[in-house]
Amino acid sequence: MFTSKRKKVTKKLLTKWRDNLNGSPPGERGFTNPTDAKEQDVQELLNKLEENQLKMLVKAVKDRDQDGNCILVASKFFSEAHVRCCQYWRWSDPRDSSELRRLPQCRSALDSVYACCNPNHWSRLCIPETPPPPYSRTNVDRIRPEDRAPSEIPILTRNCYESLTTSGDSQMANPSEWCKLAYWELQERVGPLFPVDSPFINVFGNVSERLDGWSLGELGLQNHKATESVLKTRAKIRLGVTLSRELGGSVWLYNRSDQPVFVSSLYLENGLGGPGPIRVPAEHCLCIHAPGGLQTYGWENFNCQGPMGDPNAIRVSFVKGWGTKYSRRDITSCPCWIEILLAPCR
Repeated sequence: MFTSKRKKVTKKLLTKWRDNLNGSPPGERGFTNPTDAKEQDVQELLNKLEENQLKMLVKAVKDRDQDGNCILVASKFFSEAHVRCCQYWRWSDPRDSSELRRLPQCRSALDSVYACCNPNHWSRLCIPETPPPPYSRTNVDRIRPEDRAPSEIPILTRNCYESLTTSGDSQMANPSEWCKLAYWELQERVGPLFPVDSPFINVFGNVSERLDGWSLGELGLQNHKATESVLKTRAKIRLGVTLSRELGGSVWLYNRSDQPVFVSSLYLENGLGGPGPIRVPAEHCLCIHAPGGLQTYGWENFNCQGPMGDPNAIRVSFVKGWGTKYSRRDITSCPCWIEILLAPCR
């Protein structure tokens, strides 16, 4: 009985692996070109897993639940088993662990003995291959004064020790807050600023899953003037992104959706100017801010204006990009976007 149960579960995982080799069914996401792995390689990995681990892996592959349970495998028995699980049942082309990064939702991050082999607990590092289009300064004259977010106040007139909000309040309500979030649909800010004091926050759209975080789908119901473009884009956000403040104060963005997002921050630019909004593909992640650092990806010769010159403001557009290579020249023309206003210099 025990053997037949194990064989049944193993067969399901092998079948799913073979299906991935032949191409994913329409509507599925995450799988790329066929892997070079042979069936004996997959079988070797499965033989090292306990029956309960196999059952958890079947569920993870079927449901693609990024908030599901960890599948822990002793690292000393199987090196980089998490990479192989990602290759077999999620993406085919990651070469090693340097191309993957653990989602902050994974609870085994500090475990030095076991590695989590749930392929849904990993994200791919985004390394832009070509310079994105230049950043186009937002036309603040098109935004009503009462809607303006803190980053639109000229940085030279702002006290770095204060946290200004659109209501004129100063000081963070909670000293542990590391950012506030503002949601925009085109030129209109929707809802109040959202304070964040937890290590990470999920920002999502209309989803059937029960998630903790900031629901742009619910917030968008307050916009009774939403255009068709806004409604269509809002519906595509789905699982959206996870924003995480990690060791040393760096901020990472994990794109959990099946659509790209576009990010602009001073960290991603070169000094006084840089390449401007970077496209983060579905299921990829990117460091979008680090204290005292700038990320240029080797593009040292760009000279474009950044997001108001404010090192503490980060802008993220869902689905739609902006810049010279897009029909939208600035972010206020994007249907759905958020602004991340970092503490303490607010």
